[in-house]
Amino acid sequence: MNDSLANTGVVVFIIYAVVSIAYQVSAYRAANALRRFVTQSSGDMLAMLAELRVTIENFRKISDNVTIVTGGVRDITSSVADLQREIGTLYGVIRKTAGAEISAELAGIKAGLKTGVATLVKGLNEERGDDNERRT
Repeated sequence: MNDSLANTGVVVFIIYAVVSIAYQVSAYRAANALRRFVTQSSGDMLAMLAELRVTIENFRKISDNVTIVTGGVRDITSSVADLQREIGTLYGVIRKTAGAEISAELAGIKAGLKTGVATLVKGLNEERGDDNERRT
């Protein structure tokens, strides 16, 4: 029994050793491939990092310009709002002034028409009275 147990242990150890060696060879090959990749692409990465730095600076400039433009739009919007308020005030003043003048003119026209119609009716009545007196 001890012999079979020892034989099983030796077989298991040999399988473990083969798997472990295969894994270490595979890891060694992967490390070499990674080392070659980093060596070959280090120049490209430096160029890419420099380009990334320039791109970030451009984004910073653009965001600064957007902030300036936003401030300008805010100022223009404020000016337009102020102008709208002033026009509203001017319209109110004109409406009150013109409204009073138009009311006065309409009252004058109304009084003139009333007087004119009264005079016309009075004149017609007088002419009728004269015609009736002549007939009789």
